[in-house]
Amino acid sequence: MPYVLRHTQTGEIAACVQRNNYNLDYFGVKQWDQEPVAEQEKHHFLEAIGEEDPGLWVPTHADENRVKVFNVKLKNDPSRRLLMDSEGNLSVQTRA
Repeated sequence: MPYVLRHTQTGEIAACVQRNNYNLDYFGVKQWDQEPVAEQEKHHFLEAIGEEDPGLWVPTHADENRVKVFNVKLKNDPSRRLLMDSEGNLSVQTRA
């Protein structure tokens, strides 16, 4: 069961540049297999991607198909931010 980090105020889903199974870099949602691991690693991860106030980010369950949709919405583009509201609706914003 994948878990992602979601910002409690903005609804942003944390994403970063990662390496896939084919050793290729891509920009996508960071996911963890277990909630306790996500909670344990979030401070270091958020610091590494330049996000502040890790207390505002919470692990959120998202099934594998939903994570795939998240990555499609991001379009491998680091200028895009994925937002999910409290009802699970998605929107994308472009960073300035």
